[in-house]
Amino acid sequence: MLSPFKAVIFDAYGTLLRNDDLVLIPRQIVADHALSARIEDVWRAWSELYFEATQLVPFRTLREIETHILPRVLRQFDVGADAAPYVELFFQVTTKIELYPETRQVLNALGPVRSAIVSNADHEHVAAWNFTLPVEFVLISEAVRAYKPHRLVFERALERLGLAPHEVLHVGDSDVDDVKGAKEAGLRVAWVNRDGRARRSDVPAPDFEIRDLRQLPPLLRNA
Repeated sequence: MLSPFKAVIFDAYGTLLRNDDLVLIPRQIVADHALSARIEDVWRAWSELYFEATQLVPFRTLREIETHILPRVLRQFDVGADAAPYVELFFQVTTKIELYPETRQVLNALGPVRSAIVSNADHEHVAAWNFTLPVEFVLISEAVRAYKPHRLVFERALERLGLAPHEVLHVGDSDVDDVKGAKEAGLRVAWVNRDGRARRSDVPAPDFEIRDLRQLPPLLRNA
């Protein structure tokens, strides 16, 4: 495969790995407490607190963050229950995951183009993966002590690869964490937009937009 890129770095959850079950958490909260609030409202409250928490210093693991923010989510909806079951549910759904059907085939199709994974994840997430992937390394936020979209995550990946930003393509599904983060670090980006979401107004345009990973090998050949 001839490509202008010497390496591709991939986001994990939502890109290589299915991440659909996270909606179980706000759904369970609404069901357990017979809330009149919509599942989408609980999801939004949780997502906003999560993003805010990942950008604060000092660094905290995802387990520490969820232990802190899920009680706040419950309080926003006047729920006085213990948040611990929802913290555990978060880790159940983010450690019992599966690959997208095309993941392994696409990784194997990269040929001489090197590959790696960069993920907002704790060590306990990666330890639970019951598969191995043909990539050089997996770099996670707990090791870097920072979360995407912080440029440090991408800079550490470039250091591990020994490559310059223009030599690497980042592939991910989050417009903020992946597109905005990688672009600000000087990388080109392929946004995996599986469900046709609109890009947030403060996020720059990706260099490429694909519906799933199967579009990546021809993109690399023709870029």
